Amino acid sequence: MSLPMNSDLNDKKPFRILALDGGGIKGTFTASILATWEKVTGLRIAEHFDLIAGTSTGGILALALGLGHSASSIQQFYEEHGPAIFPDSSFLQRLGLTVGHLWRPKYSCEPLRSALAQVFGEQKLGDSRCRLIIPTYDALRGRIFLMKTAHHPRLTFDHEAPAVDVALATSAAPTFFQPSQFGKHAGNPYIDGGVWANSPGLAAVVEAHHFLDVPLSSIRLLSIGTTTESTAILDKLNRGPGGLLNFGVLRWAPQLIGLLFQAQVQCAVSATSLLLSEGNFVRVDQVTPEGVYSLDSARKIEELCQLGRGRAVEKEILEPVRKLFLNGTPALPFQHFRSGTRT
Repeated sequence: MSLPMNSDLNDKKPFRILALDGGGIKGTFTASILATWEKVTGLRIAEHFDLIAGTSTGGILALALGLGHSASSIQQFYEEHGPAIFPDSSFLQRLGLTVGHLWRPKYSCEPLRSALAQVFGEQKLGDSRCRLIIPTYDALRGRIFLMKTAHHPRLTFDHEAPAVDVALATSAAPTFFQPSQFGKHAGNPYIDGGVWANSPGLAAVVEAHHFLDVPLSSIRLLSIGTTTESTAILDKLNRGPGGLLNFGVLRWAPQLIGLLFQAQVQCAVSATSLLLSEGNFVRVDQVTPEGVYSLDSARKIEELCQLGRGRAVEKEILEPVRKLFLNGTPALPFQHFRSGTRT
């Protein structure tokens, strides 16, 4: 049955958004948090949000939630497939990867593609049960790009896109994987959405306010990170031999991607907290010691699971999540606009 456009959104009813950061294998932390909440509350995550946004590994999580997969099954995906996607190796093999990484991607994308195909099969972006936005970056035209469900009359282009292709497009981290060719946009290579929206909460708030006419005062945002290191960048650059080497390419290069991702996460989180009403923004993350977890540290999967479980049940986290988001009031079904028609 068709509903009047946005009739359920532009009043004072809370509009709940879930935003999931990028972070490679550290998405295990996020998956564990979500799985713990589903277990503790007995509720399905996706049924209680009006919009889910996810970047990179968070985009994979968002797609899986929207397409009906439980959070525990997504956690299992990381546990089962993570070691194949980011394979461990001997010292000599790691040395070879490091040297080869200077001129080619560190990992093949085929294990990731194969793992995603096992989970999503023939499912498409438009099969999602809730609104989705998935950030990526169009490397051909040099522009930011959001892949979206057809939740607005203008958004009728990507709902037929295979979920596997969408997941690969948002998670093609520079230097780790090669740019992803996207079948629905022939010839366009896409790279990780984390280059501009590693924390997609701000993009999601703009989506709700601009496209869906939701008042900022009605928006509730639950944003989940993938752990954050505590050490300042200057400490890292100052280590080792002194002099100009400290601030040269060799010293900056290993830190640069992480620095850029972390800086724009901080920007997005700060801006979002200023836009939303006090108490309507909940940010969940975990500060960890430097160097313990990285985008490809598959050996740390079990630790990340444990870290997520512990963080999820902390009183200052669980209480507002239950009150504002997983409170037993399901989100209303959303309208699909496909080829100019509503369904």
